[in-house]
Amino acid sequence: MKIQVLTILFIAFFSCKDVAERKPNELKSDKFELLIESDKTEKEKYLNNLSLTSLLENPIDLQKFKKSKNRDYMTTGVSNGKDYYFEPKIKDSIFYTYNYPTKNFSDSKKIDQIVVFKYGKNKHKYEDETEILIELRVFNKNFDLGKANLVGLTKTELESEFGENYLNFDNGIAYSNKNKVLILELENSKVKSYRYIKLNTEKIDNELIRNLIKPLYNKT
Repeated sequence: MKIQVLTILFIAFFSCKDVAERKPNELKSDKFELLIESDKTEKEKYLNNLSLTSLLENPIDLQKFKKSKNRDYMTTGVSNGKDYYFEPKIKDSIFYTYNYPTKNFSDSKKIDQIVVFKYGKNKHKYEDETEILIELRVFNKNFDLGKANLVGLTKTELESEFGENYLNFDNGIAYSNKNKVLILELENSKVKSYRYIKLNTEKIDNELIRNLIKPLYNKT
């Protein structure tokens, strides 16, 4: 009986030793590899969501962007707020538009624009650090936009950076998070123009996107 017990212990010892001495890749099973792949996918989704959330929360450094521009090639003015704009409940306030044409622009319909919400004593001044970004309309490549320099990127590049959780419409895609939306017009699978808006609703669907793109993409 003692001999049988010793034999079993002897076999068990060398079996454990054999497993311990195997190389890491020899220990992998199909199930283990599937778990690693699943973790990788979840990590990519997490990073995509972080990148998208960061862009939509703060797409540009507004004050830095404004300072980088030559004011001889831009115009400003009070604008009418859209009924879908996010609008803080502040009485002494206006919506204001900054128009940034390229230096040798030829198409007045493709001028980059920024809409802001301004209030208080500096609401009619260009140097106003309290203003709130409401909308971007971008038709041109512009390195001063930083991470929001999206014109010319491919759809594949967008998906790699922000993921594939977007709404589709006839000539583009739209990403959103809470009340912020990024609507990208595509041409030959590349970003032709885009529109970023801070909305007064978090209910963002295809119907809303269709209504939002009419003013921007139906210009003739």
